[in-house]
Parts: sequence; structure tokens; C-alpha cells
Amino acid sequence: MAETTVTVEFDLEFQTDPIGAELDITVPDAPSDAARQALLDGVESTMVGSRGNLVSQAVQQAHGRLERYAGRVDDYNVGPLIESFEGVDATRDRTSIHAEWSWSHEAFRYLEFGTSDHTIEGDPVLAFEFDAGEHPYLDEMFPDGTAFLPEVSVSGLPESRAVRSSLNWLRREVGQA
Repeated sequence: MAETTVTVEFDLEFQTDPIGAELDITVPDAPSDAARQALLDGVESTMVGSRGNLVSQAVQQAHGRLERYAGRVDDYNVGPLIESFEGVDATRDRTSIHAEWSWSHEAFRYLEFGTSDHTIEGDPVLAFEFDAGEHPYLDEMFPDGTAFLPEVSVSGLPESRAVRSSLNWLRREVGQA
């Protein structure tokens, strides 16, 4: 039996607006179109088509990393970020598969890349209500139970690298296949 070489091109890119990724897998050369389609069938199933596919696992890797990050950073609530996952959009043509996935929450980029210490100014920047008597120091400053703050100093956040780490995981998994 003669040996045949099939070229498969794999390109996985991190996207920053919105935070997510694009995956392109192309089979430019194959001994026949039937062979190409059979190979693409297998790749599609493994990457995006079957239950527990690699892209879904990468997304779960990102969510798990966010949850661990939240526990290290003052129990930050990452639920809304995880819920902002937009799903996977996959398309296929005769020679390739293209998939995109992302998260739409506007704060996701701040956790992914981290922030430095900073001050937010506004009119007001922060307003909240509280029960009188529960916080005596606030009762003195805001006797009506409503606080309006013209600025807030915020400690910076370390970067979570949730999506970038999940893409590195996906690259390693594909490299082992």
C-alpha cells in the first residue's frame, strides 16, 4: 500500500473584542475529495461536533479557571461573565472548518488582562443603600441611609488568563492527537 501525505493546517487565534477565539482547520491537499471529506468529518466531530468536543472542553477550562480566580480575588462574582458565553459558531466548506466562540460581558477583558490600581470618578460613581444601625460609621456620614460617592479607589486585579490558558490547553490537546 502506497503511503499518502495529507496536509492539515491548524490556526487558533485569541480575539480581544469580544474576548474569545477563532479556529481554522484546513485540508488543502488530499488524495481525493472523498478522503478530504472523511478527514474533515473526523476533525469536525472531535473539535466541535460531538458531545464533549475539544472546543467545549476548552470553554470549560476557561470557566474553571475563572471560578478558581474568583476564589483567590476576594470571591469575585464571575457568574455573569461565565453566563455571557455566546456559544460556538462553526461553519464548514469543502476544504475547511471555521469556529468562533466568545464572551460578551464588558468586564471580561478586565479579568482576562488584569488592571492596575485606579480611581473612578463620576457624579456619582457609586450609589448604595444600607440599613441604618448595621454600619454605624456609615450612619454618621450618610444619615438618610443612602450613600453617593464622587470617586472610588479600586485595587487592581491580577490577570486571570482564563481564555488564553484554555487556548494553550487546546493547542496541547490538538498536538497530542
